[in-house]
Amino acid sequence: MTLRVELRKGGLEAVAFLDEGPFDLEAASQAALARLRELGVQPLPAADRVRMALSVFEGDQPLEEGVVLARGEPPQPGLPAQILPFFPVHNTPLEEGEDPFGRYPENVVYPGDPLLQKTPASSGIPGRSLLGTPIPAPDGRDVPVVPGDGVSEGTEDNTFHAGTYGIVLYDRGRLWIAPGLRVSDDRMEARITVVPDPKVDEETQVEKLLEALAQLGVRAGVDRAALADAVRKARGSGTPVADVVVARGKEPVHGREAGYRLLFDPEKKVGKVLDGGRIDFREAEAVQNVRSGDPLAEVIPAVEPVDGYRVDGTRLRARLDRFHGLRPGDNTEPDEQGIRVLATADGMIVLKGGKFHVVDEYLVSEDVDYRTGNIRASGAVRIRGGVKPGFQVEAGKDVEILGDVETATIRAGGFVVIRGGIAAEATVVGHKGVRAKYVLSSRIESDGDVEVANSITNSHVYTRGRVRALSGQGALLGGEINAALGIEARTVGSRSAQTHVAVGVDLRVAREMEAIDRELSSLMDQIKILQSNLGRDFLKDPRTALARIPPALRKGKIDLLQKMQTLYRRHKELTARRDELAALQREQRAAQISVVGEIHAGTRVTCAVASVVLTETLRHVVLSYNAETNTVAWRRM
Repeated sequence: MTLRVELRKGGLEAVAFLDEGPFDLEAASQAALARLRELGVQPLPAADRVRMALSVFEGDQPLEEGVVLARGEPPQPGLPAQILPFFPVHNTPLEEGEDPFGRYPENVVYPGDPLLQKTPASSGIPGRSLLGTPIPAPDGRDVPVVPGDGVSEGTEDNTFHAGTYGIVLYDRGRLWIAPGLRVSDDRMEARITVVPDPKVDEETQVEKLLEALAQLGVRAGVDRAALADAVRKARGSGTPVADVVVARGKEPVHGREAGYRLLFDPEKKVGKVLDGGRIDFREAEAVQNVRSGDPLAEVIPAVEPVDGYRVDGTRLRARLDRFHGLRPGDNTEPDEQGIRVLATADGMIVLKGGKFHVVDEYLVSEDVDYRTGNIRASGAVRIRGGVKPGFQVEAGKDVEILGDVETATIRAGGFVVIRGGIAAEATVVGHKGVRAKYVLSSRIESDGDVEVANSITNSHVYTRGRVRALSGQGALLGGEINAALGIEARTVGSRSAQTHVAVGVDLRVAREMEAIDRELSSLMDQIKILQSNLGRDFLKDPRTALARIPPALRKGKIDLLQKMQTLYRRHKELTARRDELAALQREQRAAQISVVGEIHAGTRVTCAVASVVLTETLRHVVLSYNAETNTVAWRRM
């Protein structure tokens, strides 16, 4: 008997082979154990197990494959990972640009929904050979799941959950959610795509979508009605409803203080454009005149600031814009509707202290020149400097000038007071009076008194009042001085200058009376014609006469009668004015020329309608009109 024992399968099995007989079971068992011991098998199998295994050789059939006497511990490979999806469509490939909501609407999920559970692969259990050598075992194969957008992975149960509302997609190990909610970058709007979800009823779906909005941070401006309507449409049509605006933020309404839009230009104009494109820079509009009731500005109503918000509830604070323009000042008030600001007095617009005022006096803090332009004001004007050549000052009231007036024009509805002098062919017209330090080669006109502190030289002065030159030199030298109510001076005339002084006469009064006489004569001619047309009987009792006239002819008579009454009224007005002028002429004829010093020979003197050229110098005299002799008479003072 030949018994052979070998280790096979990497030492995992000890196999006995019977090469030739006869077979003795007991001997074979002893031999097998000895061989196993020799090979180093540990632990040795029990003798009974060896004997039982070898007992198969006692049969008639030879066993070529041998019998296993002992086995080691084989390794156990690990189990592979297992994937359990919780959504209907497990594999969701998408073509580029394909809409997942249209392709896989049944995969709709909401925040917190479980998406997929992964059972991880197990580790292999190592084996051991009969010789005690360890045999490694492979671990189970892992199936990767890569969570993408909108997916969160649980740390304990290996379950992936939806972090947002949308369509869950799984392709080649990548798990993500195509979002159905989008919030604009500025967080002022939220839009949703609604799919029909048969897993829940309509109301529940609306609530789930509201929870999804809240989970995304959309808490303000939510339009529940629009959301419910979109859910209803999607479930009714069985197709998704895309791009529904379900929340809108509110832009803040920025407030502003009440303001004013000026109806005048606060900026001075450059000048007046003349023919040929030239510009007269003297005609810059330095003064803007207004009348009471003129609109100056339109009211821009105040706007209360209202805060806004984003859809995430962030507050958007509204600002309050301050008004930095001009505000109403003195002599201004809003109209009854509060729409405009009106002037409450005649005057000039002045900007001061951030306000626009209507003032009665306009102040020029410098000379009147190209910087200021000509001054035309409806009120009074006060000039701290002088008036340069070629410029004009016109005022509805008084004018006061601290400096000189040279080759300029001054016109005032009130007094003109010039602290300096008037020179170089200047023209000064002061309705109520003119006062100056001196007058040289200029023209003065006034309805009031003209007073000079020094002299009037080679000038033309015409006034309905008096001329006084009693202080300083007090001289009237050259030119023509016409003062309707009288002249008072220290010296009149000189040997080198022709001087004409006249009192008691006002050519303007004479011309006006002549014009009145001509109009009165014309009125009487027209009245006589109308009287003739109407008839003496008609004029005795017009009311009764009209009652007798047929209605068709009555209107013509009435028109003639009304015209005649208008002519009578005008005749009465003119007669009253003529009487006033006649009284003024009588007053003027009593005017005198008083000279406290000398009135030189060669001086022409006119008193009322009499005129004379003095042939001798007179001292301390009063000259006047003698109505009896119709001559100029004089007497000592």
